[in-house]
Amino acid sequence: MRGRFITQGAGLMVMAAWLAAACATSTQAGARDLGRIIASGTLNVGINPGLPPLGQYGRTNALEGFDIDIATQLAGALGVRANLVPVTSAGRIPYLMANKVDIILGGMTRSPERARVIAFSAPLYTEAFSILTPGTGHPDSLAALDRPDMRLVEARGSSAVPFVATHAPQAQVLLLDGYPDVIRALAQGRADAMIDVSEYVTHYLAAYPATHWHVTHLAGVPVDYDCVGLAQDNAPLLARLNQAIATMHRTHAMENTYEKWFGTPMAPLPAGSAP
Repeated sequence: MRGRFITQGAGLMVMAAWLAAACATSTQAGARDLGRIIASGTLNVGINPGLPPLGQYGRTNALEGFDIDIATQLAGALGVRANLVPVTSAGRIPYLMANKVDIILGGMTRSPERARVIAFSAPLYTEAFSILTPGTGHPDSLAALDRPDMRLVEARGSSAVPFVATHAPQAQVLLLDGYPDVIRALAQGRADAMIDVSEYVTHYLAAYPATHWHVTHLAGVPVDYDCVGLAQDNAPLLARLNQAIATMHRTHAMENTYEKWFGTPMAPLPAGSAP
């Protein structure tokens, strides 16, 4: 039995929904090529403001975070400025395919499903899934989650959704629109656990100090790669982005930016991790 998905809002099958939206918009005018981007003086970058420390609104209501710094550095490498466009996890790929942005960030995990409709740059950094649970009785493995009475909650459009469908197919899954809603549901007892990258969600835990949160890092799960997403027919832009990313790694600008926002050193990229 595959995972039983329960949603709030529109859309039952999340992966199918954004793939369908992407394919539907891909028939529109092609993405801006490198020449048009440079001529315009701006690189339009999709940023998720609800996913700190990647992106958030700061005290002056301006966007700040790892992705904002990376977007600025990538745009600078092209000789243009970054125009930041707020997007959601579920809306990133449709925005890109509708040509509302030139590239997308926001924890853009490289996956075979997404690679069907977009291209990926060389990796920015790696990520790995953990289990986040409130209270006691912490499940410590994927096997402990894969049972019919387990209630998981996940962010719609995140890479955790297909991961759960594959590795915990018997669990019930509540899909919500963003990480604040997901953490609230856990704190309120509407779900037993979630799977995601712990660095993306721990920012929200402080809002529920009475909840005893527990993070279990999954053993034996391969790391994923977070990249820049862009249109498949934009090879010159991809080449320039990869050149800029290689320079940022070589000069440690990527690692320094990661440590600035995540508060911990970035894990080295495994050899051969480039596309």
